[in-house]
Amino acid sequence: MGAVIAMSEPDADAHIVRDVSPAAEGAAWRWTFQRPELRFWLEQTKAQKLVADFAIAEDTFKSTGPVTVTFFVNGNLLGQQRCPQAGPYRFEKAVPAAWLRTDDFTLVAAQADKLWTSPTDGARLGFILNRIGFVR
Repeated sequence: MGAVIAMSEPDADAHIVRDVSPAAEGAAWRWTFQRPELRFWLEQTKAQKLVADFAIAEDTFKSTGPVTVTFFVNGNLLGQQRCPQAGPYRFEKAVPAAWLRTDDFTLVAAQADKLWTSPTDGARLGFILNRIGFVR
């Protein structure tokens, strides 16, 4: 378990706690659902930034309009990324050391304020996740 994971990596499943599609789409990304949560093992807590590379799909955006994605670290609200149009986004923000752990997993959750609901099967999709984790 590392501090950052791309959804295309073979060990991505080990990081996923909930609400992320079970298989990579197009070999590089995965859909998120209601409140995706992932876990990370950190070696240190100082000078860490949460980085998330994600996208809002054109097809879902046509229905939802602008989306705001909110990021949490171990239950603490870290920040939000407003997505006024479809396309790729990067969220990057320093995380207070007191929020992080080295003796257990650090949990990261994200939540889109609007989900797209499929008219055919009722699936509720959030955003496309490419990569997420902690960098120094």
